[in-house]
Amino acid sequence: MSKKLDSDFKFSRYGIDARLVQVDDAEFILGLRTNEKLSRYIHATSNDIEQQKSWMRSYKEREAKGEDYYFIYSFNGCDFAVNRIYDINTDRGTGGSWLCQQGTEVEHSMATLLIMRDILFEVLDLDYDVFDVRKNNKIVQKTHLLLGAKKIGETELDYLYSLSKEDYQNKKQNIIQLLNLPTN
Repeated sequence: MSKKLDSDFKFSRYGIDARLVQVDDAEFILGLRTNEKLSRYIHATSNDIEQQKSWMRSYKEREAKGEDYYFIYSFNGCDFAVNRIYDINTDRGTGGSWLCQQGTEVEHSMATLLIMRDILFEVLDLDYDVFDVRKNNKIVQKTHLLLGAKKIGETELDYLYSLSKEDYQNKKQNIIQLLNLPTN
């Protein structure tokens, strides 16, 4: 089994701070997930704050078991993005639910994806990120391919991808340099 994160887990890299979400973050997350433009490529979410808080309480139970981790990202103390690592098993997890506020700089957006993968591969010590991307979401597909992901299949709605730790490590430095990200 992969390593577990403590409930007060925090991670800072590339000038961005990451922490595990709390139930109190429900309003921020719901705002991202129900934004029509941002959420067009993810599962629909009800605009009911109580439903969101209930989902987050059940998520916190999965977090305590090491099955699911939901991260919130901030720059200069301002929250701007979320993503998750879920379906965690012996050597793999699924990175997803990636949303950034409208107007987020490309460098910050990419940093959240790099941080999620750094946590998945370095901290949790998993070997693969296995995930899906909606077929219409061309920009995100290209982003994952740049990071070394390989298309491994498809469903009616999604392309399925796998990214190995080795392939990610081979591509990561190029992305960091291309975006001129701080390497703190």
